[in-house]
Amino acid sequence: MVWLTTGIGGFLAAGLVLGMTIASYRTDQPLPTFAVGAPIEAGEWRVVPLTARIDTATPDGRKLRDGQKAVVVEVELTNRTADSSNSFYRLLTPDLPVDKGQPDVFLLRDRERAAELHPDMTERLAIVWTLPQDAAVPQVLKLAVHVTDYRRRDNLRGQNGWGYNPHVAGIIDMPVQGGGPA
Repeated sequence: MVWLTTGIGGFLAAGLVLGMTIASYRTDQPLPTFAVGAPIEAGEWRVVPLTARIDTATPDGRKLRDGQKAVVVEVELTNRTADSSNSFYRLLTPDLPVDKGQPDVFLLRDRERAAELHPDMTERLAIVWTLPQDAAVPQVLKLAVHVTDYRRRDNLRGQNGWGYNPHVAGIIDMPVQGGGPA
């Protein structure tokens, strides 16, 4: 009888812990909405969303082919880490039917493609997604802001760095110049 009571009690305790763990991961809270023009602390990046527009060319002057159009989002980015990084390619994702690949990113100061941003340097960038000409673009574009956390020491190598616990921090609602009803 003692074995049975102990066994049932152990299973109940394990079930309770499992239930509480699963419940702690539930988020019934809606994601926060970030304002255009306001700085967002996005993990390793500080991003200030500036404008969004529809265009027929990329910021370096290349015309889009096959009747495509570009959704161009201009941002101001500051690398908050100690190393040069290009993880800004994964920072924002639009609610548009874009390819799963990375967007094109251009430095606005010289209209060249951005390779990496250096620590503690603020740059203005244009992030470009291409769409078919007939794809609907809403008047207000929703952009998810993806962030990762910093760890002083990771579990595998005992090193510090960014890139842990990727998640969406919130949504930016950006009015689109030249956008139409979706």
